[in-house]
Amino acid sequence: MKIIHMLTLPNKISLSRILFILPLVFCITQVQHNNHYRYVCFLLMLIIGLSDVLDGYIARKRNEITKLGMYLDPVADKLVLIVSCIILSSDRIWPEPRLPDWIPIVIVCRDSLLIFGSVALLLITGKVNCQPTILGKASTCIQTIAIISVFIGNYIPLHVLIPIWWMAIVFACASGLFYMYRGVRQL
Repeated sequence: MKIIHMLTLPNKISLSRILFILPLVFCITQVQHNNHYRYVCFLLMLIIGLSDVLDGYIARKRNEITKLGMYLDPVADKLVLIVSCIILSSDRIWPEPRLPDWIPIVIVCRDSLLIFGSVALLLITGKVNCQPTILGKASTCIQTIAIISVFIGNYIPLHVLIPIWWMAIVFACASGLFYMYRGVRQL
């Protein structure tokens, strides 16, 4: 009965983001066979991005912020972004333009470091501050834009894509450093 109470509308929206990964991956793998799937990928990522904004808004508006949601929302974001970045850098799966290999490496390393740091904090102090920061939210937003830019990259020149990708990395690193700083202060 308690689990049902924890499955608030915002938490269901976060769960749906995780479930959207499968159709997104399927569509990404089909682009080499039919370029129209680019637009389906674009639409799915747009829905995923908007649902991220929507679940937070509903949680605050309806006062349905739960402990589950505090963990589920960032996990959903990280799964979507990591899976998308890895696949969109693969020359076997995704046609041009592709993310350079170093982008998913930086993002996976950053997120892994944050996850391990959070677990270590939880084990040492018994608590973790899961409150997102504006910098973290901006990082997620820019990474989403970077992924969307790859989906429609056949309409965007490379000299425009590259600065978008660099912004995503700069914000990811800056927010990662801030979260690490905040974690060290909790010790």
